[in-house]
Amino acid sequence: MMQPRVLATQVLYQVVFKQQHLKQALQSCCPTDYPPQDKAWVQHVCYQSLRHHQNLNARWQKFMTKPLKDHLVGCLLTISLAQKFHLDTPDHAVVNEAVKAARKLKKNWATGLINKVLKLATADADFVAKNESEQYNHPQWWIDLLKKDWPDHWQQILSANNQMPPLWVRTPTPMNPEQGTQYQPLPSAWLLHDKQDSTSEAMLAGAYSVQDAAAQYAAWLLAPQPGELILDACAAPGGKSGHLLEMCSDIKLHVLEKDPARLQLVSQNLKRLNLHAERLVAGDASQPKAWFQGTKYDKILLDVPCSAAGVVRRNPDIKVLRQAEHLKPLTQLQQQILSAIAPLLKVDGTLLYATCSVFRSENERQIKKFLKTHSNYEHQTINIKAAENCLYGQQIITGTDQMDGFYYCQLKRKQ
Repeated sequence: MMQPRVLATQVLYQVVFKQQHLKQALQSCCPTDYPPQDKAWVQHVCYQSLRHHQNLNARWQKFMTKPLKDHLVGCLLTISLAQKFHLDTPDHAVVNEAVKAARKLKKNWATGLINKVLKLATADADFVAKNESEQYNHPQWWIDLLKKDWPDHWQQILSANNQMPPLWVRTPTPMNPEQGTQYQPLPSAWLLHDKQDSTSEAMLAGAYSVQDAAAQYAAWLLAPQPGELILDACAAPGGKSGHLLEMCSDIKLHVLEKDPARLQLVSQNLKRLNLHAERLVAGDASQPKAWFQGTKYDKILLDVPCSAAGVVRRNPDIKVLRQAEHLKPLTQLQQQILSAIAPLLKVDGTLLYATCSVFRSENERQIKKFLKTHSNYEHQTINIKAAENCLYGQQIITGTDQMDGFYYCQLKRKQ
C-alpha cells in the first residue's frame, strides 16, 4: 500500500504541474481500497498545501542554492512543511518521513538535500514573506485585482480564502440547536457546530443538504410561487433547484445543465430529497434553440460559469489553476449566455443573475454591458443585509457572516 506522504506528493504534483483539479487528482491517484483514515489525511494535507502554497514554497526555496529542477521533490518539500506549520507534526517526524517518502519515490539522490533543507526550514523562526504573494498565498495578479475591485475589503477576502470553510446546511425543517446555529436572515440556513458530526444518514434521508448560506439566497431572492414556470440554467449539482422546490413544490421547474454527467448529479440530488422537476435538460445555455420548447418562463435563475473566486476556501486548487488570462473568455461566455437566455423570459418576468465570484468584471460590469444592449430590461433593487451594494446588484464579500463570496443581480423584463 502506498505511503500517505508519497500519495499526497503525487496528488499535489498533478494539481500544480499537470493542471488537474484537486478532487480529480485525489480520485485518479488514490486506490479504491485505500484506508479511509489515510485517504482523509492525504486530502487534508493537500488542501492545506494548496491554501498556503506560495508561503510554503518560499520557506523551502529560501534554503536552496539553485532552483530545484525536480518538481516532484519540490512537492514533497511543500507537503512536508504543510505538516509542520498546519498539521502540527513534530519536526523530526516531518524530516524522517520526507526522507522515507523520497526513497519510495525513487529519489534517492535527493535524500540528503531534503534532510538538510527541511531541518533548516522547520527551525527557521525568522522567516519573513518577501512579497504579497508569499504573505497572502495568492497569485499577485489576483491580489492586484482585488485591491482595485474592493479597496476596503481585499484583505478580508484574501484572509477568508485561506481559512478552512465552515459547514453550512440547508434544511426545510428546523434542526436541533445543539447541532448548529440558525442564520437569522435565512431560516433554512444552519451553521453546524461540529464538522465531524456524523450527519450523513440524515443527509441521505433528505433531512438536509450541504449548501453555503450565500448560495441559499438564490431561491430566497427568486421567491417561487405556485404555478410558476421557472428555469434553473447551469444548474448542477442541483442545490438551488432543490431549494426552489423545497420553498414551493407547486412550481413547474425546468433544470438545464450542459454536462450530462453533472445533470445526473442534479437528478440524484432531487431524488434524495424526494422532489420532482418537470423537465431535466442536457443543453447549452448559450444555445437555447436546441432545447427551448417555446413557452416563456415566469422566472429564470442564471448561475453562470465563473472564476469561482468566491469559493476558494472550498477549492484551494483554484488559486494555482486559475490564470489572469482565463477571465476574458469567461466574461465573454457569461455575456453570451445572458444575452441568449434573456429572450426566454416573459414580459414582467424576473431573471436572477448569479456568480460565486468577487471580481467585478464577472458581476456588475456584465450587467452594465447587458443593459446597454437590452433596453427591454431593467435592474431591480435587492436587499441582502450582509452584502455590499454595487452599481447593479449586491456582492456578498467572502467571510462576511462566515459565508462564501457571491454576487446577485435581479433583472425585470419590461417588454
